[in-house]
Amino acid sequence: MTPITKITPETEIEIELETFKDSAATQRALDYYLKPAVSQHYFEKKLFIVRSDLSQEEALVNASDFLRCAIATAQGAAESQQGSHRDLFLSVAHCVESAKMLLDKALDVQQVSAR
Repeated sequence: MTPITKITPETEIEIELETFKDSAATQRALDYYLKPAVSQHYFEKKLFIVRSDLSQEEALVNASDFLRCAIATAQGAAESQQGSHRDLFLSVAHCVESAKMLLDKALDVQQVSAR
């Protein structure tokens, strides 16, 4: 029988872990997994908020502009890629471009009906 001996941890690991001890990211991770009520507070903060007085036409115009930017980004990324990654970027560009065309059509119909 071999006696149970206490294995001392490496000091490098302890120093490395010590740097994470008081960091904000560590606290957020612990809150997310251990305190669901606290983590919901972080998800309630929105990066983008739509004004309550935004008209339907303004919303359509802004959505069309966002989609135009997304198309340019996807096409730019597709130009710098090869193979399957390029195909994925082109498919995203196609889907976004289709959505933009639908929004533009809705905007055109709204402008015609407003006249």
